[in-house]
Amino acid sequence: MKDADLMFVEGLRRRDPEAFESLYRQHVRRIHNYAMSKLRNTAEAEDVAQEVFEAVFQCIDKYEGRADLLVWVFGITRNVIHNRVRRRANARLGSLEHVEEPAAPAHQSPDRQVQARISLGRAREIIDALSEDQQRILELRHDERLPIREIASIMRRSEDAIKSSLYRTRKALAERLPDELV
Repeated sequence: MKDADLMFVEGLRRRDPEAFESLYRQHVRRIHNYAMSKLRNTAEAEDVAQEVFEAVFQCIDKYEGRADLLVWVFGITRNVIHNRVRRRANARLGSLEHVEEPAAPAHQSPDRQVQARISLGRAREIIDALSEDQQRILELRHDERLPIREIASIMRRSEDAIKSSLYRTRKALAERLPDELV
């Protein structure tokens, strides 16, 4: 462990406000910029920075010194961002259940309207049957419109693994979805 890190850690473990303030001033901009690059939302990036430093303060006793303190702080940052993205995605998915279905166009027959609702329900069932990782990758790619590189970073997998998973997921969806939805 670096001497500067050791000084911060000892101060934080003593709950020294000056050590915390110094660590905060030194790294908050980096944490904020990293969160901003992932979340693309200033207010949320500020919230992440605050949450990260609260977690550092609360969890400093768990820091073992195997990596630089900043690496450990960035690990916390990645976890906080990951949790926010997951909560955001879950809120969006949950909100779909409460959306009123739009009125069917007047020119559609009642039979076609019923068939459309059945097909939509089937599509939801198929997506719900995917693994959590597959659902998450689809959300990040299609709902969030994130690039593969960012998805790989969030999921802590290689870009090739993400591309492969997307391909297999899309192929499985195409095979299982009713013909009229593909």
